[in-house]
Amino acid sequence: MNFVVLYCNKNQYEMFEEFSFKYSPVDFSKVDILVFDDNSTPEQKRKLKELSNKYDNITWINPDVNSDTDNAVVSSFKSADTYLKENKIDTNWILFFENDVFPFQSNFWEELNKTIDEHDFVEEEVGLIGFSSYQRFQDGLKRTPGSPTIGRGNLLDGILEPPHSGWYKDLPDEYYNTDYFVVEVPNWQSVCVNRKLFREFIEIDIEHIHRLLSVDSVSHQFMYKGIFNIVFPKLSIYHDSGELKNNINLKIDNSYSRSNNSEEIFMKRWGWSWGYRNTNLRSEFIGTFPKYLNKIQDKLFRMNVLDGPKKIGDFCE
Repeated sequence: MNFVVLYCNKNQYEMFEEFSFKYSPVDFSKVDILVFDDNSTPEQKRKLKELSNKYDNITWINPDVNSDTDNAVVSSFKSADTYLKENKIDTNWILFFENDVFPFQSNFWEELNKTIDEHDFVEEEVGLIGFSSYQRFQDGLKRTPGSPTIGRGNLLDGILEPPHSGWYKDLPDEYYNTDYFVVEVPNWQSVCVNRKLFREFIEIDIEHIHRLLSVDSVSHQFMYKGIFNIVFPKLSIYHDSGELKNNINLKIDNSYSRSNNSEEIFMKRWGWSWGYRNTNLRSEFIGTFPKYLNKIQDKLFRMNVLDGPKKIGDFCE
């Protein structure tokens, strides 16, 4: 495979057998799975150890963890890269899943592998790859209002207005029919990370203590360095908002994936306030110049969602 699968988890290891392995149409035994633990309880760490002993393809990559990790998701990318390097595993892509996300096509592994092979430009020009994220399990791959969500964004003109409201969702048909297009941020709950470019261009911002906006910041670091983020809309995943996982006995900490100051940190780093509620965003972004002159962010800002999906070549004109 051109990739390994990565989970960054805390206290919810029931989700492997009772959610992903149970409901996803893919065969998880066909991929190598790395797990980065964000200091789970002793009971849950024992559960992870049991899983790694039970399944030959599950590896716990930080078994000595004894404290919470700042910016755990992005730190897990780095930890996975280090593990692969130390163990001389020759693959350039890390496929990250939140624990309530799984592939929604029976041939997802094979299709992703083939897609990476067929688009050789991704190795040198693409930092993050995303997918179509469906929100309703019972509807399958049927497009419905709000589903799938392919990415999220602020800068593309019109993306903050309904029905998009800050997400690449409810888009014109051509977005779903093209092979790939450039986005501001792929839907962060599942992204494929380019190891080589991550190592070269990404600084782990430890001020993003929790998950919120941490992958958004990675996306903007890539764009600022001239590296694109794209989605392959015909590759599909499922993100569960409660339809399936409500039946699983989980330890839920609603504050774990949230942060009271993530938006302040983002504003400090990038110069404009994240979020579709920011009705002054376009004025704020213009006020940051010349910081973004000739950057991908600036070119994205000058496009409109109704212009249709844009390829990398459209940013080079």
